[in-house]
Amino acid sequence: MASKPNATTRRSYRPIPLGILGLCVCLAAAWVPGGSVQAGEKVHGVSVFGPKSLVYKEGEGFRYLNPNAPIGGTLHLPGGYFTKLNPFGLQGKPPHGVMDHVFEPLATRSWDDKDAYALYGLLASHFEVADDRKSVKIYLRPEAKFSDGTPLTADDVVFSYDLIFEPNMSPFLRLTWKKDVARLVKIDKHTVRIDLKTWRRDLLPTLLHPFKVYPKHIYGVAGADYSRDFDQKKPIGSGPYTVDRYVMGQSITLKRNPNYWGKDLCYQKGYLNWKKIQYNTYQAGDSFAVIQALKSGYLDHIASLPRDQFNRMGGEYFDKGYLKKAKFPLKRPAVMVCAVFNLRKPLFQDRELRKVITSLYDFDYINKNFFYGENERLVSYFNNRPELRGDKGPAKGKVKALIEKLAKKHNKKGVTHVPLSCIQQGPFELGTNRKTGKRYPIDAIITAANRRLDELGWKWDPKAQVRMKDGVPLQFEIMLNRPEIFHFSETLQRAGISVTVAKLSSLEYTSRRKNFAFDMCIGWFDGRKAPGCDLARNFFANEADVRGSRNVIGLKNPAIDELLDTMITSEDREVVSIYSKAFDRIMISQCYVVPLSWPTMDYVIYWSYLKRPKNYCYALWANWNVIGFWWIDMDEYRRIKKEIAGS
Repeated sequence: MASKPNATTRRSYRPIPLGILGLCVCLAAAWVPGGSVQAGEKVHGVSVFGPKSLVYKEGEGFRYLNPNAPIGGTLHLPGGYFTKLNPFGLQGKPPHGVMDHVFEPLATRSWDDKDAYALYGLLASHFEVADDRKSVKIYLRPEAKFSDGTPLTADDVVFSYDLIFEPNMSPFLRLTWKKDVARLVKIDKHTVRIDLKTWRRDLLPTLLHPFKVYPKHIYGVAGADYSRDFDQKKPIGSGPYTVDRYVMGQSITLKRNPNYWGKDLCYQKGYLNWKKIQYNTYQAGDSFAVIQALKSGYLDHIASLPRDQFNRMGGEYFDKGYLKKAKFPLKRPAVMVCAVFNLRKPLFQDRELRKVITSLYDFDYINKNFFYGENERLVSYFNNRPELRGDKGPAKGKVKALIEKLAKKHNKKGVTHVPLSCIQQGPFELGTNRKTGKRYPIDAIITAANRRLDELGWKWDPKAQVRMKDGVPLQFEIMLNRPEIFHFSETLQRAGISVTVAKLSSLEYTSRRKNFAFDMCIGWFDGRKAPGCDLARNFFANEADVRGSRNVIGLKNPAIDELLDTMITSEDREVVSIYSKAFDRIMISQCYVVPLSWPTMDYVIYWSYLKRPKNYCYALWANWNVIGFWWIDMDEYRRIKKEIAGS
């Protein structure tokens, strides 16, 4: 029979990895004011920190590319389940690779550590901002073509802009463009103009990179229903790949277009060096199947392995040098990876309850037993960025004054948007001794949590075997099927909180997240590229109730909106630093999320016929390095396959 939770039991766990995948860039050390581009100047790239901060000159390729890399072979990758071929519409899930390799944006991102949040013209050759900064001209490359040979023109760009506002399309781009853009118009066959409602230093990078160009002659069908009409049709884009063959939901093969228009472009030489890319669907979390597929030659590499699996991997193929191991330090700044509270749920409206739940994440045990002590605990939205992160102790000077001003303006009777506690204490790990910096034993934290829950009115109900308040049980679901979350859930149960961990397919997870049908889910909040630029799309209140938006928390905090407005518009380094520190303090003190951890090493196993450039791109995970910049040595590939076949 179950009894009231206590602090006397603990379960042992077999270490399993934290699978964090994502993309990131590091901020440049120097801050160059002046906006994305100089007004009236025709430039080949844009940057949050101004045209003078661009690392690469016009016609110069990225240093992490090998322009002499051969194109050949097939790269075999694990992919997820998919239900449609085209990315249109909110329903269903497209396959891996289509958005990134079949369709193209106007500008491509530089992943150079020294080239912070910079974009260089891909489909566009140049950009020109008007003297009054109320519009920007975009000059298209006349040589750009779609895979069917049709030239790409301004009509396709205008069509792609109009497509954003179709009711069945994802609201992600619509919310961004609607807020900042008045209209996009055709000037001539190869020129368009974006008329702006406002100007921010991050505006052009924010607008241009996720904006894909689709062929009007293919998708501009009168009366088209973009939620279904193109689901089963092979997509047509301007990118280097086309869809070769597929089995719906199981596998898809992309084939390099031999007539790809941009094959000699400096940003594309050495990028995606595969004749074919094949994605095969593996059951989510089935690491055994993925490892066996690698050993059998059905996969060419696996990345972001847990250290124990990495170390255990061995055998004949390793001894003969067919399979190799590599580890790459993660030098990039951390993002806020976390478990998100869905504030739309009445249960999570109570900040004090969120605080108790957050305190019960046992980082010391999880880090030691799941990640071999290699991970870092995240306690800030700018965790290892001292110029942006809130200081640990009391707020001082301009940061303190700003927080007090926001509190006076936005705190109303019964509603606290700016807890005054954030003035007294900056970001720190809950359950940590503020003087020594050491974490209290988990048993002591659980005891304190039980006491605090009693004070909050959540009383243990022996019959229901859960804490209750006003007839409502203290129970919820975490939509985050990761090993360390199971340990977190059991720690929560020792405090009388009933928690289940949902085991969902990627399709169901995506659907529930889009529709906000969850209690808690994974969060990935990236404040590194430029403070506030990406965070704004996650936290602005006007996106909280828009189905499919990135505001998964459901946050409606006018003080945060005000901070973000300045963080994304100011070109003054000191101002951005002050506002970022105030943002960090308020967000952490509100306990909107349970911060998790950040790895310090990326472990990779790959077949030796895969070769890599001299310069490794530390701003990307190893998986994206392999896909984007590595290549196959076909002579070594044939030698290895011949030796294996003859053994």
